[in-house]
Amino acid sequence: MSSLTYTLVVTGPAYGTQSAYCAYQFAQALLTNTMHKIKNIFFYADGIYNGNRFTEPANDEFDLVKAWQELASKYSITLTICIAAAQRRGVIESNLADHFELTGLGELSESIATTDRTIQF
Repeated sequence: MSSLTYTLVVTGPAYGTQSAYCAYQFAQALLTNTMHKIKNIFFYADGIYNGNRFTEPANDEFDLVKAWQELASKYSITLTICIAAAQRRGVIESNLADHFELTGLGELSESIATTDRTIQF
């Protein structure tokens, strides 16, 4: 089996649906298999809420924003957020969580063009 490079597109919010959590679990599974790589995890539409530093889950809930940050730090993964979608939803530079960066759709297009697989969650 050959090594594959992935782009993940997350459109689900951090809380309220399972979409973003499933993306996180998939990313973890890919990264623990040293054959595969993730070039970019791109957050679009309501997925941008995964990068809001002011998200405060209840004590008994999984902290998905923190989990994304730890994943990015551990594996040197790029977490990019669509700037237009973020601005429409009130996520700006001042409340952007660590390890997330605002970027345009051009970043997503380039990532899709240069990876083997693109998966949307």
